Amino acid sequence: MADRDREGRRVRRIETVYDAVRLCGHRWSLEILTVLDHHRQMRFTDLQQTIRPTPSSKSLIEALRRLQDHGLVDRSTLADASPYQLSAAGQHLLPLLLTFMDQLQKWTDTYRDGTGQRVDRGTDAR
Repeated sequence: MADRDREGRRVRRIETVYDAVRLCGHRWSLEILTVLDHHRQMRFTDLQQTIRPTPSSKSLIEALRRLQDHGLVDRSTLADASPYQLSAAGQHLLPLLLTFMDQLQKWTDTYRDGTGQRVDRGTDAR
């Protein structure tokens, strides 16, 4: 059942957005998702060697498990290799994240001084 405001209009649950941002904000999450998007399937050691700076084995294992637990990364059980790959949900989420990051970068470039005012780019104020 959808949440409703006082006037009975449907409202979004902001908590779900925060949950997604927190998940992707964990260390190594974005790096893992983008590397797997580019390489499609990777074994653990290849993944660790590709990500820069290089994560520790423990950190990478924790991040991969967290992404698996949330259904964003799958681990194939083919032979001994057991490569990691993006799940359908991960493939769907990644373009949204990249767009979000691009828009945040544009916002940061515009308002990077932290005052909420547009940053003068050396053009005359007319």
